[in-house]
Amino acid sequence: MIKSATLCRRHVARIATAVSMAFAVPATLVAQGAITMQGFGYPGGQLSTRALGAGGALADFDANSPLNPAALVVANRASVYAQYDPEFRSVRGVTGNSSGVTARFPVLAVSGRYGRATFGFSFSNLLDRTWVNTYTDSESVGGRVVQSRVTAQSAGGISDVRAAAAWTFSDKVHVGAGVHLFPGENRTLLGRDFADSLQIGSFTQANTYNFSGTALSVGILAIPLSHLNVAVAARFGGTLRMRLADTAQVGAASVPGRVSVSAAYDGYAGSLIAVRYAREQWSALRGLGSAGLSVTDAADLSGGVEFAGPKLSGLASAVRLGFRTRDLPFGVGAARASESALTAGIGLPFGSGRGAGDLTVARAHRVSGGASETGWILSFGFSIKP
Repeated sequence: MIKSATLCRRHVARIATAVSMAFAVPATLVAQGAITMQGFGYPGGQLSTRALGAGGALADFDANSPLNPAALVVANRASVYAQYDPEFRSVRGVTGNSSGVTARFPVLAVSGRYGRATFGFSFSNLLDRTWVNTYTDSESVGGRVVQSRVTAQSAGGISDVRAAAAWTFSDKVHVGAGVHLFPGENRTLLGRDFADSLQIGSFTQANTYNFSGTALSVGILAIPLSHLNVAVAARFGGTLRMRLADTAQVGAASVPGRVSVSAAYDGYAGSLIAVRYAREQWSALRGLGSAGLSVTDAADLSGGVEFAGPKLSGLASAVRLGFRTRDLPFGVGAARASESALTAGIGLPFGSGRGAGDLTVARAHRVSGGASETGWILSFGFSIKP
């Protein structure tokens, strides 16, 4: 029971102070977070485990990487594919170090062939924004210093749902096209809990942001010279909208456009050497964020090799090595962010070639301003061809 109106007013003032502080997340949160947590999230690249094992260089030739619709013809029969990518991350910032783990399910895909046509449906991550930051600090409330714990977290991201088809004109020319929907959701929470919770209380603010957008993609696979494979793919973005709790529209922009060019040489028995260059127009997202959002277009360069490994039950396994260097769309503050990675992977067939398991390990290094980040990415891909 509150003994007096004066005490009541004092208690309300303390609660109001706590609320105002909860909205003012200090700058040290960035240092205790991660470079991959900035902006609207981290772009994994929509790479299958196989493509990631070669640094991403095989992406435009890979049926399970939903980037080039013409690559569906590589799946010479019906297939189902699923992927799991946990990342173990450590961050070094100007105010301290932190670490964390993020679990991603970047690609789910099915495909099938009918005559000269191949059809596919996929679900992949365009941007992943799943993270949790917690830290402790002290604040002055009502003339005394009180310890508190701040929690900021986000769950969700923006997904790419694609329905695509590819057509084989000849053994040397294949074309494809895809229709994309971009649903998404970010569930954000900001809270502050005080050690003296009976006198001061706590504060939590939760919001849900929803995204919806569309795009079209086209691609081609061709063999202009013996053993030389060439791929070109492009995505043309439509409108992308962001709403708060399915009601008020809080922003509108465009789905980022993308263009990529790849080349691969298969003149050595059982091997494939590839390079890929892509550029993504992330600046098209600027209309979704605040005026201070730092977002830039990104170039992506990768190279890799896949060659035959030891045989298992009479079928050759596949060994992959690669590298990747690219820009990231969202930096820390006004500083741009970049990422470089070394990758290695293996593909293991089973069931007389009706299934395959892929494993890739990637060591990624990211920098932005005075912060640096290291990530170990484990990628597990599993496909069945009934």
